[in-house]
Amino acid sequence: MFKHLLYLCYLNSIIFCNAYANELNINSEKLEIDRNNNISIFTGNVHAYNEDIDIWSESLIVKFYNDGNEIEVINAENKVKIINEGITAIGEIGIYNPNTDTLNMYGNVEVIENNNYVKCDELFLDIKNSISIMKSNSSERVKAFIENN
Repeated sequence: MFKHLLYLCYLNSIIFCNAYANELNINSEKLEIDRNNNISIFTGNVHAYNEDIDIWSESLIVKFYNDGNEIEVINAENKVKIINEGITAIGEIGIYNPNTDTLNMYGNVEVIENNNYVKCDELFLDIKNSISIMKSNSSERVKAFIENN
C-alpha cells in the first residue's frame, strides 16, 4: 500500500514537469507585467493549461530571470487545483522551481487518484530524484486512504 502511495505522489510530481516542457496557455481576468522585477501576475479565475495539464488558481505569478527568457519560479496561490492524467492536487499555494525541478504545495493539501487519497499540510516533491515528503503540523497528522485495485 505504501508503495502505491509513493507512486501516487511521484505521478503528481510529473504534473509540473510536463507543464513547463511545452507551451503554456494562461487565461485570467487581469494580467499585470512588472518589467523592473521580471514578473507577470495573472489574477482572477486563472486557468493555465497545455495538452498535458490544467492549473486553476486565483493568482499565478511567473518570475523570470533578468534576461526575461527563462522562468525562475512559478507561484500559484489561493484555491490551487492541478489536474494531470487523472491525478488531482489541491492546496492553497503551489511553488514550482524549474531549475531544481522541485514543487512545494502548502495549506490543506489533497492528492487524489481514483479512490486513493492523501491529505497533509505540506507536500514537497523533488521531481528529478523521485522524492516525496508529506508533512502535517502537530495537531493534524498526514492522512492517507489507499484502496486495493
